[in-house]
Formats: sequence, C-alpha cells, structure tokens
Amino acid sequence: MAKIGLFQRIKNRIRNAAPIPVTAGGMVEFGDVLEMATSGQNVTAETSKNVATAYRCINVLSDDVAKLPLQTFISRTPGQIERVRASSRLENIAWLLEVSPNRWMTPLVFKKTAIMWLLTHGAAYIWQPPRTAGRRRELFLLPSSVTSPFFDVNFNLWYQVNMPGQPVNNYPEAEVLTLLINSTDGITGKSVISYARDTLGRQLAAYETQNKFYSQGLNPGGIIWIAGEANQEARDKIRDSYGKAMTGTSNAYRLAVLDNKITKFEQVTMKPTDAQFLESIQENDTEIANFFGVPLYKLNQGKQSYQSNEQQNLDYLNTTLDPYLVQWEQAAAMKWLTEEEQNYTYFRFNRDALLRTDAKTRGETLEKAIFSGRLTPNEARQIEDMSAYVGGENHYIPANMVAVEASDESPDDEGEEEETETPPNTRPPGR
Repeated sequence: MAKIGLFQRIKNRIRNAAPIPVTAGGMVEFGDVLEMATSGQNVTAETSKNVATAYRCINVLSDDVAKLPLQTFISRTPGQIERVRASSRLENIAWLLEVSPNRWMTPLVFKKTAIMWLLTHGAAYIWQPPRTAGRRRELFLLPSSVTSPFFDVNFNLWYQVNMPGQPVNNYPEAEVLTLLINSTDGITGKSVISYARDTLGRQLAAYETQNKFYSQGLNPGGIIWIAGEANQEARDKIRDSYGKAMTGTSNAYRLAVLDNKITKFEQVTMKPTDAQFLESIQENDTEIANFFGVPLYKLNQGKQSYQSNEQQNLDYLNTTLDPYLVQWEQAAAMKWLTEEEQNYTYFRFNRDALLRTDAKTRGETLEKAIFSGRLTPNEARQIEDMSAYVGGENHYIPANMVAVEASDESPDDEGEEEETETPPNTRPPGR
C-alpha cells in the first residue's frame, strides 16, 4: 500500500499541475517560469538569453556536450573491447548517434538541442519510434515546453505532447529517453533558469536602467521651476521641450537655453551609491555562471588561473560536464539496448575530444601511450586522422620490463638453489 500511495501522490502531482501557458507568438513557455521576478522583470527561457552571461553559459554547455562523440562499444569477453562501427545499411544505434539521428539533424545539432532543452526546461525527451517496414530508424526530440509526464490507471508512465493547434499525442515510457536536472522525484526536472530567476531578473532590470541612462545621453534628470502656475498640458510641453533638446546621445553635453519663464533649474546629480549599480552587473554575471556551473574563464571573465588549459578543461569536465554525460550514457543503455545487449554493450562519450591540446603535448602523450603498450602506432595515427602502415598494429613495451609473476624468482633464490647442489664435503680448489 505504501508503494501505491507514493505513485498515487506523484500521479496526482503531475495531473494537477497548472497548464503550460502559450505566448502570443506561439512560443510555448515552461511551467512556472512566467512568474515575475522580485525585480519586476518577466524571466522566461527566451528573455533569459538577453542576458549575455546566461546566453553564453547555455551555448558553452550545449556546444561542449554536442561536440563529444557518443560511441557504442561491445565487450563480450573480459579484456576484449570493440567499438561498434556506424552502418547505414543496418541503421544501427551507432549510425544514429554518429551520422544521422533523423532526417533533419546532424549529431551535433541533435545533442546541442537536447542539452539546451535540458538547461532551459529541466528535462529533455528523446523519442525512438518502433521500427516499421519501409521506414528508416530515427531519433526525435520532443519539445520539453509542451511535454509532460503522467500515469495511467495502471501506473504506467506516459509522456503527453500537447502542441498548439494539433491533436494530443501520448508516448509510452519505453519509447522515450529522459534526461533530467534538479529532479526531486526522478520523473520531472526543474530548469536552471527557474532557480536563477531573481538573479536574471536583476540583470535584466540593470540592463533596462543602463539603457535609459544612455538614452538620456548620460544626462541626469533635473527639476525646473517656472513663474506662476501651469496646468498639466503646459508642464508636459515644457518637459518634452527640454527632453527633446537635451536627451539622447546626439545631445550629450549640449548647452541648454532657458527663457525668463524658467525661474530655476536644479540638476539631479547621481549619488555614488546609484552609480555602483554598474558594478553589480558583474556580480550578477558571476552568480549566473555559478548557477550553470560554468567557470568564469570559459566566459572570458574573472582572473585567469595559473593552471594549464588541459588541467582547467579536466576540472571543468569532472565537475560540470560529467553529470550530463554519465546520465546520457546510462539512460541510453536502459532505453536503446535490449536486456540481452545490456550484458555486453555500453555507450561512452569520447571525452578526449574536449581535452585536445597543442600538437607538442598531444605528440608527447601519444608517444607515451605507444611505448607503454596502451596504443599501437596505428591506433595513435588514427587519433591524428592519419593512415595506418604495415607493422603498425603491434604493441610495444620497454625491453627491460618483466612480468609480475617473474619477479618472484629473485637472483638470491637462484643462488641458494646452486649452493644446495654442492656436495657438503667438497672444498674449493687450493684449500
């Protein structure tokens, strides 16, 4: 009963969720992101990209994941690993992941789009239709903004896609690979933007204030005293006349001429605390980068580290990218392999594509790999996109290396054996 109660609560939570709103332009926004930030700004998946740091973080993460090849490997015998080659004839999963996920997308665009959905909506949904005769095998991305999970009466998980102006489509859980971030139930996720809404709102508000500041030609406001009384129309006319003459970048530092109707003009100067809001823009950028987990050096901000580029990329891979990569690898094994294939087949992103360094360092690394027996010369040449040569398929190790088992036979043991063979009464010559 406890287990059923848990599923019932999750089911009710999903079914009772507020409907996903649709903007006037037809762009569907996700769940609660349309809530107004404390700064008074509406922060959505699209408006957040008007913040340069958020735009850059989304593209850096999605590009870095997208450029890593997702490869398929088979290991039926311990120690024997073989990479599955893409085959357009078989339309195997390696071909879908490395050559053509569907009829429209390249692998890079496919992976980049999935990660962008994941970051901005908290979930990415990849649908693999059942194979039918006469149709090629494909992988499709379901728009996260209009896709929501739900349970049927038998507690089977489904994914409902409700596109505006189109019939509702339901997809069984077995056909949909799901990537999630910030999930509290393993079924739904929450986007980075929803957590960073207030910070993004402050940044949007700062941009708006800054734009108004520059639109005034860097001229602050002022107070005008006039002789006698003036109705609202007269006040507006004087205000507009002053604004037309003084505001705008073309009027910056222009001389103002006032007639005798103006008895006094007092400029409203900017306080030092008001000017410091420009510094807060940089602080907001740092907060946004922390929400996304992107180091500042990837955004051309902050102090540069003394670490090498390779070490920085390694830290970035381990702390930021790996959770995305490992989740995709594990989900792919669950959804795209049969139970039998899961015993010997697995998926791996080629992380070395991110850690590519300069030619000198790369050459030294490959040389060490060859002379330690990890790679054959031909395998190293393949990494450099060079042709193989005859004899380059052999593994090499230093000549002075011996097997671990052979180390048990020490020279002292051999000497002791020779001494036992000498007769006890035999003396060396001359004694």
